[in-house]
Amino acid sequence: MYDTINIVQQLNQLPIEIMEETTKPFKWCGLLWIPKMNKFGYLVSYSSEIKNLKLTIRGNEISITNSIQKFYIDNNYQTFSYTQVLKAFEKLNKHFPFNIYEANVKKIAVGVVIQEESNPILNTWLSVSNKKAFPMLSKNNRYGTKFFLTEYDIKGYNKTTEVKHHHNIHLNQQLFRFEVEIKRINNINRGKNNIGVYTVQDLLNPIKYQKLANLLIEKYQKINKTPCINWDETTIKEKRLVASFKDTEIQNSIRKQHPDTFKKDKIQYNKLLLKLNDDNFQNTIISKLNQQIHFSINN
Repeated sequence: MYDTINIVQQLNQLPIEIMEETTKPFKWCGLLWIPKMNKFGYLVSYSSEIKNLKLTIRGNEISITNSIQKFYIDNNYQTFSYTQVLKAFEKLNKHFPFNIYEANVKKIAVGVVIQEESNPILNTWLSVSNKKAFPMLSKNNRYGTKFFLTEYDIKGYNKTTEVKHHHNIHLNQQLFRFEVEIKRINNINRGKNNIGVYTVQDLLNPIKYQKLANLLIEKYQKINKTPCINWDETTIKEKRLVASFKDTEIQNSIRKQHPDTFKKDKIQYNKLLLKLNDDNFQNTIISKLNQQIHFSINN
């Protein structure tokens, strides 16, 4: 369920090469470290890699970023279970002379993959918190959709297409990936829904793991989606109301210029959806997401 991470740890003892500010590559912890210079020729950091993970030492702080799932199982189109998460951080911990479990978490992304055609799902997505959707492109073709929000980024995309275009891997089934990127970890550590993730050890807490899984489903449910309506059973007034709420720009304009009218229309719109909307399709998608989450938690 975890994917991209950004964790940092203070180093109590730096490699002698860093203390001496060497400008030549050197080995530390079995890894090759490359000095990075700015445009003025001054030394700013040292970088290295472990498979998919990118490592940077700046000052006396080391940061580790990128996909923990790809680090452990080489991809993020398969299921990444809780047990595998434990083993991934155990494996990472063996690389360094410090306790990886004490490292501070700065960012985290959670996501799952289901076997489903992507376009029927993405074509229903309209907005989140009045923010419109942006296409994810590869070779000038749309393969996914992303929402850029203040605290989170939400995206869904055709995983089969993505790995074919980016990694030349051909999968024999249609896979859809849904993912939530938490931009700053403090965004989930406040308010009544405080999850309390501060260190890597917190990521391994099964209760907090479940809460992050709940957050993933919650964000999917908050996406404003095109209702599945039998238009033959709607009046012209109802059709116009639905059309105004399908267009994010029109919706925002009414909300700003005519707030009282917007509130009344929103109430009528919600009642109309309850009466006419066929939730079978979206319920199926949510059920499949939940099935993958439960598998990850229990394995």
